[in-house]
Amino acid sequence: MRNRTSLIIAALLATVFTGCSKHPPTAATNPQTVGFNSFTNGFVGTLAPVFASLTTNDAAVIQQWLADGTNSAVFTITNHQSCDIWVFPLGRIINAGAHPTNDETLILNAPNFSGIHLRPRQVSTIQVAVLPHQAPWRMEFYYTRTDQHVSLAESLDAMIFRKPIQAQTYTIESDIIEK
Repeated sequence: MRNRTSLIIAALLATVFTGCSKHPPTAATNPQTVGFNSFTNGFVGTLAPVFASLTTNDAAVIQQWLADGTNSAVFTITNHQSCDIWVFPLGRIINAGAHPTNDETLILNAPNFSGIHLRPRQVSTIQVAVLPHQAPWRMEFYYTRTDQHVSLAESLDAMIFRKPIQAQTYTIESDIIEK
């Protein structure tokens, strides 16, 4: 009987939170600003060994990056949203030269696989591993907004029935880099 009462209370709370926590985004989703700062020698952060172990292709990419001298590019990202955002720990180097690329690369200063957390109006320096590519190129970052709450009912449903929780992902691109 006690378990049934707990389940009924949880269901009632889920119903209440479903109505309270779902609300529309509080600001336009674009534009964020990304600026290219410079090239530098990167550091091997905590994610590089994990990234290298994901697939043999990722391992080869990291090994080549280490052999090439850990070159990196430094970008500045500003959060113009009225809510917090999380920049994913992976991005893409995109070019449209003679041999187009769309290579996934690692954000070196991400503290973990949650990425980099930015509060509204916060500016952050982001360092990415520069993989072999042809100039001109641009960097594409991905982020999620924290005002897209998942209700308690959705969370419980995902845990009980092992369903994925859908989160909206947005992209932000740098200007063209000529080097």
